[in-house]
Amino acid sequence: MTLTRTLTLAALAAALPALAQERPTLTIGSPNFQPLPIAVAQFQGEGADARAGEVTEVVRGDLTLSGLFDVLDPRGFLADPSEGWAAPTIRFARWTDVGAEGLVKARMRQVEGELEGELHLYEVRAGREVLVKRVRAQASDPRGLAHRISDEIVRYYTREPGVFSTKLVAIRKIRGLYELVMLDADGKNPRVLLSERAILLAPAWRPDGGAVLLTSYRNGRPELWLYTLADKGFRRLAAIPNAYGGVYSPDGRQVAFTITDRANSDVWVMNADGSGAKRLTREPALDLSPAWSPDGKRLAFVSDRSGTPQLYVMGADGSSPKRLTFQGNYNQTPAWSPRGDAIAFTARDERKVFDVFVVSPDSGRIQRVTQDQGRTNEEPTWAPNGRLMALKTDRAGAGFQLVVSDARGEKQTVISAGGGGELSAPAWGPLAE
Repeated sequence: MTLTRTLTLAALAAALPALAQERPTLTIGSPNFQPLPIAVAQFQGEGADARAGEVTEVVRGDLTLSGLFDVLDPRGFLADPSEGWAAPTIRFARWTDVGAEGLVKARMRQVEGELEGELHLYEVRAGREVLVKRVRAQASDPRGLAHRISDEIVRYYTREPGVFSTKLVAIRKIRGLYELVMLDADGKNPRVLLSERAILLAPAWRPDGGAVLLTSYRNGRPELWLYTLADKGFRRLAAIPNAYGGVYSPDGRQVAFTITDRANSDVWVMNADGSGAKRLTREPALDLSPAWSPDGKRLAFVSDRSGTPQLYVMGADGSSPKRLTFQGNYNQTPAWSPRGDAIAFTARDERKVFDVFVVSPDSGRIQRVTQDQGRTNEEPTWAPNGRLMALKTDRAGAGFQLVVSDARGEKQTVISAGGGGELSAPAWGPLAE
């Protein structure tokens, strides 16, 4: 199975069912793929609300980051900024002249303690409105409103949830501290959740989005600790020494992790409350870095039992381990796509350069995501729709930053480093409710 995905563009929705047209199909990664040219007009706000400009720019950035759209430069717009909202009042020819196929407009107002956005989406060639949607966010969170608007646009054109209301966490090392930082999906708006002098590693979200599992050296050795967002609590999950790299099963009931004992390491699982730890691998080798399949029935992991670190797949109970990668001699950090059809991982080549690849868990077919983009591209993490991934990179020449990429590496964007420190170990959170 390849990583090519078929994304169904939205119907040119008609005012009457008899006028409805068939939705065109856009295949990302195919030779004929072209991003949809879309114009995002300056949003309007009550009393010339200054937040309208910020929301407009965030939406433009989100749609660009998605890789689905060619967001047109507003400096080239020909339409009258004061034109109306009803389709008959819009001179669609002016939007056609700048190459737009989709047109986004929105107006904002504050409703009690919330900011409401009224999204209007138009199909330019057909000259009609195809979507009206009201979304809300806290009045203090205009970026949140923008991300919700972007998600609605993506949902319309793909029939899949957008991911711009989701969050990323990463580890930032700065001034001798290790910080757990949460960022918006576009890399902006960094917030420090936890700051420690002890080493923090390998954050992993709980599936409900309410907590982040971490490897902490608070007690001088690696242990699994849990940070809960609601109360900002940080507690040890289990009194298991030399345990690290914990990841939740998709249903949130189990945690897979690694225990190192002298020169050997093995993959273990336990209940989500820290009880019932059970060893899964027993080879005299390094077995580590477990990653769950989205159905919870299999685990990918790294092992050097064949002589070099390679990716393997086994049953969630440790049964039937099978080697997956046979290329390269240093493969690590597997991350199973939520779509189930690909495992992203890091490989080191003969030049000591790290790059990100994806492999099919069924066929073993490998595709490269990064190449000649700095010396380090590693630690991939998937967005919850499996269409995008985030990874760590040094390509910008200013320490380690984060990149958002599509699954084939055809569209890659360096997102903000967030506060001047070096970012590592990104983890993309679940879909927002």
